[in-house]
Amino acid sequence: MMKKVFLYSVLLAFALSACESDDENLPEQSKEGQFVRLMVSDKDNPDYYFVNPSKSTVETHSGQFANGSLYSSPSGRFVSVINTADNLATFFDSGIEGHDDHAHIKGTPKWALSKATAVRPVHYYGRGDNMLVFNDGEGTISHFKESTLHTEASARVFNVGVAHHGAPALFSNGTIAVTEKDGSAAGTLPERVKIVDMNGGLLHASTIQTGGIHGEAGNGSLVLFGSTDGILKVSQDGSQVLIPNLSSFGSNWIGSIQYGVESDQFIGFKSKYGLYKIDVNTNTMSVIEESANLLGVNFDWEGHDLIVLYIDGTVKVLDGHDFDVKASKKLNITLPETGAPAFVASEDFIYITDAANNKISMFKKSNLELVSDITLPGMPSKIALTGSLAGDDHDH
Repeated sequence: MMKKVFLYSVLLAFALSACESDDENLPEQSKEGQFVRLMVSDKDNPDYYFVNPSKSTVETHSGQFANGSLYSSPSGRFVSVINTADNLATFFDSGIEGHDDHAHIKGTPKWALSKATAVRPVHYYGRGDNMLVFNDGEGTISHFKESTLHTEASARVFNVGVAHHGAPALFSNGTIAVTEKDGSAAGTLPERVKIVDMNGGLLHASTIQTGGIHGEAGNGSLVLFGSTDGILKVSQDGSQVLIPNLSSFGSNWIGSIQYGVESDQFIGFKSKYGLYKIDVNTNTMSVIEESANLLGVNFDWEGHDLIVLYIDGTVKVLDGHDFDVKASKKLNITLPETGAPAFVASEDFIYITDAANNKISMFKKSNLELVSDITLPGMPSKIALTGSLAGDDHDH
């Protein structure tokens, strides 16, 4: 009898061990949150790669067009896929629904139903349940809701002016700051920003004209736009202020702006020139770093740290609050001959595309040590994080 009891105990222990999640058996340094995923577009083929970085597994999902630009939705569950030249905006569902302290699986990874076919979709902006895509070729906005991506076949589209290379940004009160072209400057760049409602109706007219606008980021109560004349700060009450360029800029100006949610900081960036803090309280800019070797900048997913990439393959991790250097290292990565690789960062890891070798390289954010290389079936182009940073599944 004792032998039978002992054998039963061994078998039970083995069964319980087999039920443990694969994540529990991974080496500590390779663990990523069990609900974090990557979405990667293929440069040459209409394939999109859904990657589980903690297991280095890759699913291929066929799209309609190659080389889509990718943007995480406000909740993190969906990825917006924009094919500008092909006049298409679609969404991919990770199947992971995140909450403040947990996440759970809502379904299998798949394409959502909603799409928009307006002319030349480019700039994307999301807040709350709402997501906007500006259509350069016709001066319209396509409006999606996360809550209806599986039930509504088409986006709601409304007009906001003449066609131009424009951008919208949502305020927390549901109104929209959107660029406006009045023809005072040559080319496709807009010169002004107005505030409209969710149907395109004018709420607050522009009060400041610039020589050209590109790039935007907002925190819910205000939106910053890069312009030839400085940073245009637009508040949801309609007030506008121009934050002057630094005297050292000359003809240079900031055309890329980012906001870190956790750090509550705005930064401006110009490739091969400089990285700047934009203080919305004092309406001033200050230098974080100026260098001809700067190649790319991104906040991590939470907006806590700032990741800076250089032409020689060096990566720096800066604290997003005071911009002190937390880690710096020249990485063994293959950079493209032109442009920059795509890269994103989660709470603990940095992911950088290596198109020449058909892979994504995963680095520990704290010390920039290589964790793994994830091989893809094709050539990676754009990349986005999706899913959730929550650590456990409440299964409901």
